[in-house]
Amino acid sequence: MYKNIRAAVVGSINMDLILNMQKVPEVGENVLGTDYGYANGGKGANQATALAKLGAQVKMVGKVADDTNGNKLLENLRNNNIDVSGVATDGTQTGLAAIILDGEGRNRIVVYEGANAEIEPQKALQDIGTDIDLLLLQFETNEEVVVNCVNHAVKNNITTVIDCGPAKNFSLEKMQGATILSPNESETKALTDIYPDTEENILKASKILEERSKAEFIVLKLGERGCSLWGGKELKLFPSYKSKVIDTTAAGDCFTAALALEYVKNGDIHTACDMGNKAGSIAVSRMGAQSSMPTVEEIYQIK
Repeated sequence: MYKNIRAAVVGSINMDLILNMQKVPEVGENVLGTDYGYANGGKGANQATALAKLGAQVKMVGKVADDTNGNKLLENLRNNNIDVSGVATDGTQTGLAAIILDGEGRNRIVVYEGANAEIEPQKALQDIGTDIDLLLLQFETNEEVVVNCVNHAVKNNITTVIDCGPAKNFSLEKMQGATILSPNESETKALTDIYPDTEENILKASKILEERSKAEFIVLKLGERGCSLWGGKELKLFPSYKSKVIDTTAAGDCFTAALALEYVKNGDIHTACDMGNKAGSIAVSRMGAQSSMPTVEEIYQIK
């Protein structure tokens, strides 16, 4: 369905350390965990994997170190048919994310940037090129890299989708005119000082984000409430699809990837938002980040 779409992802590549426990400890408290494990992660790599599983032609642009985690992460990307020629391997240390999951599947994440903070802006631009249909970016890399790549893509009329994670007050004014800007609830609060807990606040925050970024569409990821869309005229809410929540890790990355591909394919932002919700509902029902990403066939089974 999306096999003719050429996409590039500029972003983080991390090894995830997943720590499962029934209850997250308070300050000074010790609790017994249930189990732990390692998984391939990083918001950039997660989105690249989601795009590839949905059938797109994907190039990953980023950086790891020549260490055990870096080599495993590159091997995994290759196994998912992702072009890694844009991934440098001379970083000081491969990125790591420690993910704490409680008994209800809610996560808390601590990210160690490592090599992700060492991506060279000029090399990233060269690796992206201009012969692509879609560029996805996040905020887990150097701000200069993100700003330069967004402005490069906008200048060359490439559909540009910005996932605003992790939460930080990023300099949106430095990159104007992206196609879609998509923060989650906490990221919206960091960027606008408004938490989108009501329809009124969703609209207020969306208008601020539009003004700051001049993005064509503002799509807020609202967790179990679904998502919202602001295109400058009317706010529209898209309810989520019911599913049993096992692990919310990377659900937003999955949403963004499906949203972006559907928009590139059909140019219909409403259908794209619905597709993102469907993909996200599958991701939260599975453990892990990249291992939870669905195929198009799985998404189409949701009614």
